[in-house]
Amino acid sequence: MPPYLHIHMRLLLPLFSLCLYVYGAQAAGMNYFIEANVASDCKGHFPDGLSYFFEQIGGYGEKSMVVQVEKLLDIDLSDFQNYDHPEFTGSDSMYWQDIDPFETIIDSFLHKIAASPDYHQKVIYNPDTTHWTTSSAATPAELLQSLKEKQQKNLLYDYPMDRGFLSSGEIIIALQSLKALLGCYRAQGATAIKLTYM
Repeated sequence: MPPYLHIHMRLLLPLFSLCLYVYGAQAAGMNYFIEANVASDCKGHFPDGLSYFFEQIGGYGEKSMVVQVEKLLDIDLSDFQNYDHPEFTGSDSMYWQDIDPFETIIDSFLHKIAASPDYHQKVIYNPDTTHWTTSSAATPAELLQSLKEKQQKNLLYDYPMDRGFLSSGEIIIALQSLKALLGCYRAQGATAIKLTYM
């Protein structure tokens, strides 16, 4: 990859990830979805906050909240990265996961959060909550130059901003909601789930 393209991607991927969070699935069109391997009338969906949490890897990589949390809590959350996407080719059978092991990951995650309630204080964030603000009149070239300058001045530029998802406990509520949905699927005869990101 040419060096200039690498720099541009480093600047633009976190911006894209932020747009997904700020404007949500309706504007950006990207979100996680979950389905069971049987028809059900279960109410619920993959929680929006968890969707943002897990999709950050695409923009922030090793600096994303999810990767940092995996290291802090010594937990493997990679099953959440096993998702289908409309642009993927081949059989979707590889994306189906058994409910029981998937729920075990959620239980383990909740247990580890309870055992280390201050874990979120060790997550590194970009402290500049205004670093994405720019003039609406800025051209793409001016925006790119502005982002590049801010990146050079802020050593934590490549980290996500803190939106309170971890510190507020919203992640716990989201995980419990997802667990309840799995329970509903199981009660209606489901044995597997599939995540889709689109």
